[in-house]
Amino acid sequence: MALKTEDPAFQAGREMRRQMFGDASIARLDNADDFNEPLENYVTSAVFGETWTRPGLTLRERCLITVAISAALNRQIPLKRMVKCAIANGATKEDIRETLLQTTMYIGVAGGVESWALAAEALKEIDAY
Repeated sequence: MALKTEDPAFQAGREMRRQMFGDASIARLDNADDFNEPLENYVTSAVFGETWTRPGLTLRERCLITVAISAALNRQIPLKRMVKCAIANGATKEDIRETLLQTTMYIGVAGGVESWALAAEALKEIDAY
């Protein structure tokens, strides 16, 4: 299987990945081996090409929603990545704080405390704390 380079959703997803995560994300995509290609095709086309590019929500809003979901599911790497993406797409430290406060009410204090710590790390890493 090869990367779906001719697929419009794949191309849109590729550009969205570059916009959100930079050239390193594209390098990882371009270097996908035969084991990872199906996953990279799916993620690039469905997640980034068909979902993140839809009208109706801004990238800022999509990032904040994903911050909340990542916190709720205890997905540490996506949480930190999405905090940084949210800032890059117009969210503020206060937006991150309010999103996590709202999320903490539904995921519990232990999950909330861990999510806040991860968000603080991410904000500090990009000098947005």
